[in-house]
Amino acid sequence: MSLFDITSTNRDSTRDNALAQYVAIERYPKGLYARITCPTIGQREAPVISAEIAEAIASSNLPKGSSLVIDMSAVTMLTSMGLGMCVDLRNRANTAKFRPYLTGASRSLLDLFRMMKIDRLYTVVFRREELGQILG
Repeated sequence: MSLFDITSTNRDSTRDNALAQYVAIERYPKGLYARITCPTIGQREAPVISAEIAEAIASSNLPKGSSLVIDMSAVTMLTSMGLGMCVDLRNRANTAKFRPYLTGASRSLLDLFRMMKIDRLYTVVFRREELGQILG
């Protein structure tokens, strides 16, 4: 498991440190694993997380049919901006021909996703053993 590395020489290191507090992205042979590290996804966090994952998708050079796994195990609260971020990430994954997966969501978050029908946009993975097959 290696931390996803974006190869760009003009990135600001202070910006990288700020982004690291919201999401950690790892690259695998069959896809990307994005672990959201902040407990609340609101107005400030959602655009940053979405932009960082979108940049990782664009620069990953993975083949069509790869996977995007979003781990929400650290998330305890999701605002409407966070719900919009989930829809946006699914749309970006579909544009890149990635299969979107969601893992680690708490029972209350899963209930919110079901109520808003966002669970239909992702394949929800409950067991960690399945991630090995999904990501390679």
